[in-house]
Amino acid sequence: MNARAYDRLAATVSLILLLLLAAGTYYLAELADRFIKPERSSAAPDLPDAFAEGVVLLRLNEQGSPVFRMSAERMEHFRDSDTSTYVNPRMVTLDPARPRITLTAQRGTSNKGNEETRLEGQVRLDRPGTATDPPMRVRTEFAIVLTESEIAHTDRPVVITRGDSTLTGTGMEFNNRARTLRIDADARGLWASEKRQP
Repeated sequence: MNARAYDRLAATVSLILLLLLAAGTYYLAELADRFIKPERSSAAPDLPDAFAEGVVLLRLNEQGSPVFRMSAERMEHFRDSDTSTYVNPRMVTLDPARPRITLTAQRGTSNKGNEETRLEGQVRLDRPGTATDPPMRVRTEFAIVLTESEIAHTDRPVVITRGDSTLTGTGMEFNNRARTLRIDADARGLWASEKRQP
């Protein structure tokens, strides 16, 4: 075997050894990564990492005064989705500059930061009457509440009563700051004239 053939053989063997070393290193890296960060099955449940009974949450304004309160019989927090669920949640606005609104439901789910809460099951929105406005009640089975903007909306059927007047429809947006209520579709109502004091 001459020197040139020997050099070619040595280069080929070296190249094969380098490829085997690279493949082995890649395999070991993948294997180690699986042990360090195991892949989560999409079917695996999102288990709660904390819970509380009889929970009360307050949101304060810049002056430190409470403007919103949320209470529930039970709250569970889920780490993977960073969401919280509630049993029998009750949400109350406390800003004295606006009418007090109370929202209740059988179940609730809040996203990270509690900026959006989804209410399900016998959702009720109540605003007490004042000297100039009769009491108002909204009934539906599902609603999304945006606590920062004080907006509640739904795409489900709703029944709204204001004093002796009744309004039904599908889809609604209630804005407590703007004091507006919008029905999206199939609006039907029975409007009763307000009783005037003699």
